[in-house]
Amino acid sequence: MFSLNVQRGTPVIAADAPIDGKSLWMPAAFLCLLAIPFGWIGIFAPAIWLGLVAMDSAQGWKKAVSYVITGLLMLVVTSGAIPGNDHILLMEPYLQNGSEIYPSFRPAKAVIAVTLVLFMLVRPQPLKRKDLPLMATAISAPIVAGAVFLDFQPKLTTSIALAALLNLVIVCIAEEGFFRWVLQRGLGQWLHRWPWIPTILVTLLFTYLHTGWAVSTTMLSLVGLAGLGYALIWQLRGSFWACVLTHWGVNLLHMTLLQYPG
Repeated sequence: MFSLNVQRGTPVIAADAPIDGKSLWMPAAFLCLLAIPFGWIGIFAPAIWLGLVAMDSAQGWKKAVSYVITGLLMLVVTSGAIPGNDHILLMEPYLQNGSEIYPSFRPAKAVIAVTLVLFMLVRPQPLKRKDLPLMATAISAPIVAGAVFLDFQPKLTTSIALAALLNLVIVCIAEEGFFRWVLQRGLGQWLHRWPWIPTILVTLLFTYLHTGWAVSTTMLSLVGLAGLGYALIWQLRGSFWACVLTHWGVNLLHMTLLQYPG
């Protein structure tokens, strides 16, 4: 389990007990099975698992190195450099009125998401009632701004529902795992006296890495606003699942209420 303390106004997560024995190697062995459906990409799952474990169990420079290696592993897997990361489309997409919603996923993000969920089962992160008002604010801000600048298109089909589910269990978990659990958490431990610096840096990186999807200045600004909300929730609450559900709340309302670029 984790204990959550506040030091210098910043949430600090610390493991109550180290992961060892069966709790270390059995999940790693299980994750090797991801190579069956996902090929070369699945092979990275045990390495990412061991990196996540090292982030919590190592000390000093070894801890810092574990953050760097785990983050780089996630980036390499999702970069397209590893074969077999093409989109897997599960149903016909929704293509109407300028919106393009694909019920699909990339194997790399699926592998990262499965690994993270397994890790969170070993190191559970609670979602607290006091997190909800901040989550609601972080969800509302980009959606209200989007309603001003984007076409209002209320819609819900089977394809959209499936796309939203995949977005929750794969995209949001994988992205928040990288941006919050690895990157912002790691920077926050290094720059704990200046908690706003990791928040701003990770928001800028989050926005930059979405430039291929958010092709207009308006969309990129909305992505930046949403990313700032996720980063603030981590800075103020230190809750992984609060970040995941906030990310999904924004994406869900964007899909079902506003124009959604492919």
